[in-house]
Amino acid sequence: MTITKEQWEQVEAELSGSWGHVEMMIDGFKVNLRVERVKTFKYTIMTYVNGQWCGKWMVNDSEEGKRFFCPKSSFIHSAKTRADLIKIWGGKRCPKARLVEINKKHTMLMPSWNSVKSLRRHFEKNNQNLELVKVGF
Repeated sequence: MTITKEQWEQVEAELSGSWGHVEMMIDGFKVNLRVERVKTFKYTIMTYVNGQWCGKWMVNDSEEGKRFFCPKSSFIHSAKTRADLIKIWGGKRCPKARLVEINKKHTMLMPSWNSVKSLRRHFEKNNQNLELVKVGF
């Protein structure tokens, strides 16, 4: 069973406020989505799986992290360091193998989401059975 378009609109309306809460059952996992304050005027949607989130889920090895957390990727080296390394290895004549190594990225899974749309795309892509249990407190 999947969540209908109208239910997703309810979820988006609830999580667009400053203290929203949504409860779902996704492939046997109880998933809670809560809007929480990060900074003075910044809010984020936090993901809790079976009432908790663990730091070990933030690496790519865990099933919970892959299914429910937001993938964030960044370069291992800064832009300045990458440019310096390319100059060291010959500029435009830099070997492709070195370019791949210089431009390597690291992906980390974060329990926070910035938008409901990206959360929805990720949940629908990585899970089979999505069921809305409760919207609001």
